[in-house]
Amino acid sequence: MRQSQTTTAHIRPMAMPKTRRWIYVALALSMSVTAYWGFAYTYFLPVFAGTYPDVSPVVHIHGWSFFLWFLLLPVQPILMATGRRRTHMTLGAASVALAAVMVFTGILVASVRIEQGLSATDPDVFTMFWKVFGQLIMYNMVLFVGFYGTAIARRAQPDLHKRMMVLASACVLPAAIFRIIVGLGGYNWLETPGWVMPACMLLPSVFIVAAMAHDRIARGAVHGAYKIGLAALLLLYGFGIVTAGTPVGDAVSRVMALFAGVFGFLY
Repeated sequence: MRQSQTTTAHIRPMAMPKTRRWIYVALALSMSVTAYWGFAYTYFLPVFAGTYPDVSPVVHIHGWSFFLWFLLLPVQPILMATGRRRTHMTLGAASVALAAVMVFTGILVASVRIEQGLSATDPDVFTMFWKVFGQLIMYNMVLFVGFYGTAIARRAQPDLHKRMMVLASACVLPAAIFRIIVGLGGYNWLETPGWVMPACMLLPSVFIVAAMAHDRIARGAVHGAYKIGLAALLLLYGFGIVTAGTPVGDAVSRVMALFAGVFGFLY
C-alpha cells in the first residue's frame, strides 16, 4: 500500500504540468476563433467574394498580417504541449517580423484615418467615427507592443512569457468583437448604440480573467503579470472611453495623427 501511494505521489506532479499546458491551447484557439469570426463580416468574406472596396495595399497587408498572427497563436502552445520546443522557438523568432508588420501597418492605417477625421471640414459618419474613436483603436497597438515586447524580452522565463502572450493577443481583439456585436445585432457599424464601443473594448478581458481563474485553481495564486496587464488594459481603455469625443480625446488623437504626417506617404 505504501509503495502504491509513493508511486502515485511521484506520477501526479509529473502529469499535471503537461495537462495544464493545454489551457493555453484552449485560450489561443478561442481568441483566434473570435478574431476570424469578427473579421469575416467586414474583411475575409467580402475579399473572397470580390466585393471589398478598393483600398490601399497597406490595409490588406494589415489584415493578412493579423490573420497570420491568429493562425500562429494556437500553433505555439500546441508545440509546447507536445514537446516541440525547438520548433516553437523558431516560429517565435519569426513572429517578431510578423509583429513588426502588424504594428506598423496598424498604426499607419489608424493614424491616417484619425488625421482624416480631424482635418475633415464636413466629416461624414466614417470620418467622425475615426475622429472620436480612433484613439481607442490605437491603444490596442500600444498595449500589444508593451505585452509582446515583454514576452520576447522575457522568453527565457516561460511562466511570464506565455502569460504576456495571452495579454498581447487579447488586447488586439476589440476590433473583431466590435464586428461580432454589430453583425449579431444587425447594426450599421458606423451608427451603433452607445454601449457597443465600451463593450467591445472591455470584453477581451474575459480571456484574461479566464486565464487568471486557471492560475488560481492550478497554482493557488494569480500570476502578477495578469494583475498588472489587466489593470493596464482597463485603465487605458477606460481613459479612452471617458475622453472619446472630448477636447482631451481630440488632443490625444492629434498626437497620434503625427505618425501619418511622417509615414502617410506609404498609405
